[in-house]
Amino acid sequence: MKRKLIIIISWLLVLGWMGVIFFLSDMSGTESTRRSEKTINSVIKKTLEATNEVGITKTNPDSKKVKKVSEELDYPMRKLMHASVYFILTLLLINAFYQSGVRGKKIFIYSIIFCFLYACSDEFHQSFTQRTPSFLDVIIDTCGGTIAIFLILIIKKIKLKQLKK
Repeated sequence: MKRKLIIIISWLLVLGWMGVIFFLSDMSGTESTRRSEKTINSVIKKTLEATNEVGITKTNPDSKKVKKVSEELDYPMRKLMHASVYFILTLLLINAFYQSGVRGKKIFIYSIIFCFLYACSDEFHQSFTQRTPSFLDVIIDTCGGTIAIFLILIIKKIKLKQLKK
C-alpha cells in the first residue's frame, strides 16, 4: 500500500508541475512580459542592495540604467526560465518513472521524450493565448530536460566512484 502511495504522489507531482507550466503558458504575452520585467527589476534592485550592504558597491544607479539592464536581460532570462521549468519537470519524471519500476536507460529515454512532447504541446497551447509558439522554445525546454538527465548521470557516476573507494 505504501509503495502505491509513493507512486501516486510521484505522478501527482508531475501533473502538478505540468499544471504550473500550463498556467504560465496561459498568460497573455503582455502579462508574461510584465511579470518578467517585474521579476528582473526586483532581482537587479535586490542585488544592488546586497552589494551596497556588504561594501562591494556604493551606488544607487538611476532608473534609466536599471531599465536598460532589465531590457537586456529579458530575453536570456526568459529562455533560462524555459529551460528551468523543464529541468524540474524532467527530474520529477525521472523520479515518477523510477518509483513506477522503470529502470536503466529507459528512465532517461521516457523522461526526455515526455519532456519534448509536453514542450511541443505547451507551444501549441500558446498559439491560443495571444502568444507566438516557437520551436526554438521547444528545443530550449528539451535542453533543460537533457541537462537534468546529465546532472543525474554525473551524480550517479560520482556516487559509484565513492562506493568503490
